[in-house]
Amino acid sequence: MSLLLGLGRAVRRGAPVAPAAVRSACGVGASSRLRAVAVRAGLGSTPPSLGDRCRFGAPQGLLAGARHCRGAASAVVSEAPAVEFIRNVAIIAHVDHGKTTLVDQLMKQSGMGIKVTERMLDSKDLEQERGITILSKATRVAWNGYIFNIVDTPGHADFGGEVERVLSMVDGVVLLVDMVEGPKTQTKFVLQKALAHNKMKPIVVINKVDRPQVRETGEVENDIFDVFANMATNDEQLEYPTLYASGKQGFCARSLAEARSESRPDNMMALFETIRDVVPPPEPLKLDDAVVAADEKSKGFSMLVSQMDRLPALGPTVTGKVFSGRLQKGDKVIAKSIDGEIVANGKVKDITVVQGVERQSIKKAEAGDIVAVSVTGFVPKWTQTLVSHAKVPSVPCVPIDPPVISVRASVNDSPLAGKDGKHVTLFSIGERLEKEAITNPAIEIQESPQRDYFEIRGRGEMQIGILIEEMRREGYEMSLSPPSVVKSKDENGVTLEPWEDVQIDCGNEHSSVVIERMSARGAKVVDVASAAGDRQSMRFEVATSAFMGMRSWLRDATGGTAVVVGEFKEMKPVGAPPPRERNGVLISNSSGTSTLVDLGRASRLGSLFVGEGVEVYPGMIFGEALDDKDVDTNIARKHDGYQKASSFPAPQEKKLEQALTYVLEDEKVEVTPKRIVMRKVILDANERRNAAKQAAKGK
Repeated sequence: MSLLLGLGRAVRRGAPVAPAAVRSACGVGASSRLRAVAVRAGLGSTPPSLGDRCRFGAPQGLLAGARHCRGAASAVVSEAPAVEFIRNVAIIAHVDHGKTTLVDQLMKQSGMGIKVTERMLDSKDLEQERGITILSKATRVAWNGYIFNIVDTPGHADFGGEVERVLSMVDGVVLLVDMVEGPKTQTKFVLQKALAHNKMKPIVVINKVDRPQVRETGEVENDIFDVFANMATNDEQLEYPTLYASGKQGFCARSLAEARSESRPDNMMALFETIRDVVPPPEPLKLDDAVVAADEKSKGFSMLVSQMDRLPALGPTVTGKVFSGRLQKGDKVIAKSIDGEIVANGKVKDITVVQGVERQSIKKAEAGDIVAVSVTGFVPKWTQTLVSHAKVPSVPCVPIDPPVISVRASVNDSPLAGKDGKHVTLFSIGERLEKEAITNPAIEIQESPQRDYFEIRGRGEMQIGILIEEMRREGYEMSLSPPSVVKSKDENGVTLEPWEDVQIDCGNEHSSVVIERMSARGAKVVDVASAAGDRQSMRFEVATSAFMGMRSWLRDATGGTAVVVGEFKEMKPVGAPPPRERNGVLISNSSGTSTLVDLGRASRLGSLFVGEGVEVYPGMIFGEALDDKDVDTNIARKHDGYQKASSFPAPQEKKLEQALTYVLEDEKVEVTPKRIVMRKVILDANERRNAAKQAAKGK
């Protein structure tokens, strides 16, 4: 390790490095960092690849396992695979770095005969549209006698709850990094969660090597190593293999030179073999002999609830790794809390696995495998352990970071309520939210004491926005309050609010404006460092309440180039509220349909959020004023057709997450299958003025 760092420092200073020293360091067991150093030292080639090391310097046991693998011809999902032929691996990548496309290629080339469509693992409509993974999904790939249980994890920090609950299932991670963009901030968030597990074995795949724009040779590799050096929990995690791939073209190579040569591979064999050789088989949990003897049939079965679903015809279904023992269809199961207390019992309805994207039943599950268990008699919950006998202990569970923001969902009471949706009652809204809370551990739902709204608690604006968008498409109507932070009290009765560690990466030309804006919101600057591509990486500690709405501002201020990751840090005493930075709003004072003539006149008062032909009503917000005063005006007059509309800029329509962070306390968001509009809580202008006077007197 010291030799590695010494060579790295020497190369960075521009000092001469003896080729012999580098070659010596780059022998068997050399890390990716040393290979990058070798290239930059001018040796002209990389040291032996993982494949070479496996052929010439690998332990005999590993080679024996490889020979057994080649002799196994079956590419069909095994009913009960031997544990030594199971590999459980998660794939981690930033948004749009090609993770799902790469998994598609693995399924396509596995030999299972799966008909692969583009982005098979993005099963939700929103995942297909946004090009991101929202739900963690585990799929089973049979290759050359081995079973690869591949977990496709989300690439956005708001869905970190999905990441945390599946990492306990895997023994290795494939870090997928874009050849041009390098490791991104959100990648680091997920990778840090993975490397917190001491025995986790990482594999680095640099993707999109076929892209024309490339960085200096070795630069991306160095950036990746720096990330590992800061996050690895042991030196073994720094000795990761590096592969070079193109998920789009379906090939993977062991070196950059090989990937760009005319004789490059035309398949993903290098990745298949690396997962097989680097990721260890799962280790079944060792139980006391007395426990195993008491449970002769199932041998002390235990499974941590790592993913929850409600599947048609199967009901409550738990996906997770079998930590110990075995289980068959029809067996009795017990649910235990994290403290070991028995909380429920029932029966196994079915045991299934997902092969590609098709769910198939299997007869039994063995230790080390990742399966889905459907139960009857109770609904399992996150952090619980399913066991086959009362003496089997609970599996330890890492707690999930708590939700930090909340939104109140109530019945839509606008003049247009009920026109678009089919689920409009508070009961139907609550029922849908409760189902979400069962399957999503990062979402919490609480009903108000007066039973007039439901409080939705989550990790971030995007996570809550995705949930509401799903409900909207399912036909739900509702009104949403502005988001607020989730507060608590300490033992002394002091009110606490959440604080976050926030990292913002943006271009150098925007960094000073970002720091100024964050400082105005009470943020503490922790670190500012240069990043690749004329960018700055800035770390802040900031109250969640002060950071609310900053993502939308950053998107606008940087032209969508900023990357933001926020992670819960701690609870601190409540501070002063952040200053108001938004202007007043333009409000419709009549019902009807917006016209071009009236919109042209209103555009002189500020910027518009709606265009022509939009149905409006009194109290509905349709734009932002030029100053901090609200303006009521009419944009739905009837005209005789002789008046000419003046030109005005295109309306800036607000997306759901933008609308949520835009509205103030006296406003809310109306959400229906056809509309996302902002409005005042009190629709009548006179009543609003009277309410404002009463509030002023009370101060």
